[in-house]
Amino acid sequence: MASRRRCAFLLLALLPAVAAHAEDAPDAARQAKVDAAKRALAEDKKAFDGKVNEAIDKGVAWLRKRQRSAGNFPAYGDKLPANTYQPMDLGVNALVMLTLVKGGVPAEDKAIEKLKTWCLGNYANMKGLKNVLVYPASVLLMAFEAAYREPGKDEGDVQRDRYGTTVTRKKTPCKYPAAISALVDELAKFLVKNQVPKVGGWRYPGLSGGAPAGDAEMSNTQYALLGLNAAARCGTSVPVDVWTKALEYVLKEQEKDGIPGDLWVENPAWEPGLDEVPQFLSGGKRKARGWRYTPDGPQTLTTGSMTTAGVACLAIVKERLGDAGKLTPELSRRIDSAMLDGLVWLSEAFTVDGNPTMPAGGAAWHLYYLYGLERVGALTGLPYVGKHAWYRKGAELLLSAQKPDGHWEGQVGTMGLTDEHESEIVQTCFALLFLKRATTPPLVPLTPPEVTGAPDAPPVDTRGK
Repeated sequence: MASRRRCAFLLLALLPAVAAHAEDAPDAARQAKVDAAKRALAEDKKAFDGKVNEAIDKGVAWLRKRQRSAGNFPAYGDKLPANTYQPMDLGVNALVMLTLVKGGVPAEDKAIEKLKTWCLGNYANMKGLKNVLVYPASVLLMAFEAAYREPGKDEGDVQRDRYGTTVTRKKTPCKYPAAISALVDELAKFLVKNQVPKVGGWRYPGLSGGAPAGDAEMSNTQYALLGLNAAARCGTSVPVDVWTKALEYVLKEQEKDGIPGDLWVENPAWEPGLDEVPQFLSGGKRKARGWRYTPDGPQTLTTGSMTTAGVACLAIVKERLGDAGKLTPELSRRIDSAMLDGLVWLSEAFTVDGNPTMPAGGAAWHLYYLYGLERVGALTGLPYVGKHAWYRKGAELLLSAQKPDGHWEGQVGTMGLTDEHESEIVQTCFALLFLKRATTPPLVPLTPPEVTGAPDAPPVDTRGK
């Protein structure tokens, strides 16, 4: 009898443990599923990264073989008579320098030294002819920063909350050679001087590129801000009103209205392998508002390339005004609101198969758009545009489109080379810059809080999801 009572007592004592074990079983199975999915993703990423690195190495090797004895690369002026010059040749060669350095070629490599010498000589020539343009000046600044800036040097000196307005940073200037340092200041002053008065953007001189007289356009504006941003990161002083005037121009040029679209937010409860948990939640509806090249003239469609330009410009100005202590909460909200609408446009129109437009139809400059998409991802810190894994999808397309000898060309899948603007050199640079994720990210990600679920973001409505 006593023995039976002891058995009954032991059984009662074990029941909670048995019940707990039964409850733990689904959690263990769930975690095992997640762990297996994470391992599969890590293995897939490792294999894919290997393919990307091979493509980059092959593309860089192809570019290096195109260099001429003078140090330059094939460009627009090749078809011109002797002793005549194309001012955009400097831009093409600066783009190659930027690509090679970002692609892993050391700044002291003989190929870079020869290319730099050619660029300096061509710049002096263009300056003498009073024919320096915004694009070449901007890309040259980007190339010099890539070659002479020590990455991550000043990261430990930043003290700023994600969306605040204060910053204390010990500036670490780029280690320019003396001649380059003077030229960087000169190029930055050139861009400041050529900001269109009372407009705030930049343009080609005269009526080139379809831009109306006295107006500006988004592509030159984007590159001017990229160039000035590169100079500013290296310690060059840029007047604050340059950033504020540029901001007003970019805000003004964004579409005033657009189709409603969801602002997709990553679900913090999602983990790979959990089919019952959605990866994305809607953060509400916004208007998909993009950008055009110019408000008038022949290129008035809203495009992916110009919308990525608009978002990138907003991100650059937000960072620079934050660094200057001029990013008020109200101004930050204005920038974030415009950036969110631009991101929703890119989400709604998303493709990597061409340069998207609204109305639909597609535009030229396919790989230029992809490079713009890379800039948006780098400057905002977003791995997704809406629900779209922009880098993986873009990289997959580029891997499939790379020619056996390592180069890229033209409008992939829809058209061949159109003119010098779609040259093999330029397109290969755009492809490599995308694959390398070459844009220098800001020290503090510039993502609007609504996308990240930051504490100051509005609550996400998950009802019915």
